[in-house]
Amino acid sequence: MREYEAYIFDFDMTLFNSLKGVELAYAKAFRSIGIPFNVADCRRYVQEPLDVTADRFVRSEAEKKRFIDSFIAESRASMASRTDPYPETEEVIGTLHSRGKGLSIASGKMRERIVAILLKHGLLERFDRIVGYDDVKNHKPAPDGLLNALNEYPWLEKKDVCYVGDSPGDMFAAEAAGIDGIYVPRGPVAECPYTFMIRDLRDLM
Repeated sequence: MREYEAYIFDFDMTLFNSLKGVELAYAKAFRSIGIPFNVADCRRYVQEPLDVTADRFVRSEAEKKRFIDSFIAESRASMASRTDPYPETEEVIGTLHSRGKGLSIASGKMRERIVAILLKHGLLERFDRIVGYDDVKNHKPAPDGLLNALNEYPWLEKKDVCYVGDSPGDMFAAEAAGIDGIYVPRGPVAECPYTFMIRDLRDLM
């Protein structure tokens, strides 16, 4: 695996294990529209934009708003306390930062939630830019979030930047943005257009 000058990361299930908090938020969202929540499906939901999940189940715009608002309310209340970095995250981010590498986040998570979690773990200052769900109109697999993050590094060519993520949507977004995709599956491997696949973020060092 080659070295890059800047690394853009997905957040949930890439840098941080957020399943405990996400499960609570989705449980509340599904209750708000009167549909049973199957916790076994949560890993799938966390890999896609919130509105995509909502569209699969809601029957009206009012229900969609209730679903999303309920998810966001529970996320605001409990997500930071129930989200933890993967064992290698702090070491990898610290090492890459010490080497002068550009570090950013482009995620389908609300930016304020990402900031709160990074602050809690003393990692916020390591990142040059954070692009969240609320910062772009078109979400992954569209490249908008990655292109926003790329604007932080106008002196770099795209070949010098990669996107690190855990889902096929992340890899399709990297392909659409014209940068290498580093696939780090935290579960079963899916078919997707990655450049490299790793099993541990330490492989980036």
